[in-house]
Amino acid sequence: MRCSSAFQTAANAGVPPDKAGLAAALINASFQLGAALGLAIFSALATSRTNHLLADHIALPQALTSGFHLALLVSSLFLIAAALIALRATNTRGEPISSVEPDSDSEVNPVPVVEVV
Repeated sequence: MRCSSAFQTAANAGVPPDKAGLAAALINASFQLGAALGLAIFSALATSRTNHLLADHIALPQALTSGFHLALLVSSLFLIAAALIALRATNTRGEPISSVEPDSDSEVNPVPVVEVV
C-alpha cells in the first residue's frame, strides 16, 4: 500500500528539511504496519465468526456473510474512531502562533515621529 502525495505533504508540513527523509520513512512504515495489522484483525474476526456459525450447523453462505458482516462492522467502528481523532487533533503546520499581543505597558510606535519647529 502506498501513501498518497496529499498524506505525505500534510504529514511532512513543519518538518525541518534535514528530518524530511526520516519523517517520510516513518509515514510509509506506519501505513504498511496499519494495513497489515488491520487485515490481520479483520480477517481473524471474519474467520472466527464464520467457524463459530459453521460449528452451529449454519449454511456456508450464511456463515460467510455473517463473518464478513462482523468484520466490516468492526472496521467501520475503527473508521469512526479515526475520524473523531482526526477532528479533535490540532492542525499544526509548524507555523508560529501569531496571536501574541504586546504588553500594554510598553507602547510600540512603528513610525518615528519627527517634530517640526
